[in-house]
Amino acid sequence: MLAIRTLIMTIAGRWLGGMTFALLAAVAPMQAQAQLPAVKIGHLGIVADAPFYIAIEKGYFKEQGLTVALERFNSSAQATAPLSTNDIQVAGGALSAALFNSFARGWPARIAFSRTSDRPGFSSDTLLVRNDLKDSVKSIADLRGKKIAVNAPASGLLYMVGKMLESGGLTINDVTIIYMPWPNMGAAFESKAIDAGAVVEPFSEIYNSRQLAFPFKRAADVLRDPPFEVSVILFNLEWAKQNQDQARAFSVAYLKGARDYYDAMRGGPKRGEVVQILTRYTSMKEAPLYDKIQWEHVDPNARFSIESLRDQQEWHARQGSIPSKVKVEDMVDGSFLQYALDKLGVVK
Repeated sequence: MLAIRTLIMTIAGRWLGGMTFALLAAVAPMQAQAQLPAVKIGHLGIVADAPFYIAIEKGYFKEQGLTVALERFNSSAQATAPLSTNDIQVAGGALSAALFNSFARGWPARIAFSRTSDRPGFSSDTLLVRNDLKDSVKSIADLRGKKIAVNAPASGLLYMVGKMLESGGLTINDVTIIYMPWPNMGAAFESKAIDAGAVVEPFSEIYNSRQLAFPFKRAADVLRDPPFEVSVILFNLEWAKQNQDQARAFSVAYLKGARDYYDAMRGGPKRGEVVQILTRYTSMKEAPLYDKIQWEHVDPNARFSIESLRDQQEWHARQGSIPSKVKVEDMVDGSFLQYALDKLGVVK
């Protein structure tokens, strides 16, 4: 009997030991995953950052085993230094002369995928003209000598205005450019301090509804070949190289969020849910406003026009804002997007 009891205890001990080992083997990856530091995302609280917010709310980052933390900035320029030092790992960046100059100086970041662009029907970036000029400004050529407000020097919207003027046989030197923030343009229209202004939504809708200015040209009305790529998603280079699995997982979650936005943008079944998420995370708190504006275009495959990047760099270089050009292809790492597309498939 003693021998039988000893045998049973030995078998039980081995079985329990095996179970313990199996449990430890199963728990170890989860513990390692849980111990990964959070991916810090630089965001601006604007609609362009919608895929981040959707991926958080819908649990897409969690599905990929990721913890993320949002860090708020007032502008994408403010996120440049933290992104370079790996204090944040991901951020959206507007295309501008400053962005190209950063890459020319060896900035340790890479463009991972598209963020926003202007396409027909989904063109947030707009040139407004003062309402009382509606009868006299009917073509681009009629803008000669006019005062046009732009939010910042060497910005994407200055490029937009310049390309619009060139389409009508003018140049940026044929108008007077005045720099001011978008919220200040309403009073400037009212006092006739400016004749036109380059804005984003919802300012186009707000100033139009107040009958201060009307949408004269949307970016997508003029900038079609190549289309206007407005902003991109940037990864810190060190993080992306040393944490490839994390960066790939992030890309999958982001792309799922971008596709939900794409569905909502086009009036699909996810629109109501996405609008509710946007009212919680962005400065556009009024849900009805989303039915009045033109949404920014987010590509469901997060692909962008490399030709647009080249054209923007060339244009800014001609204005003297870019002293040393960078090879645009060197700014991009497409491997993480390709991984996400391989996982999720390509939207046709």
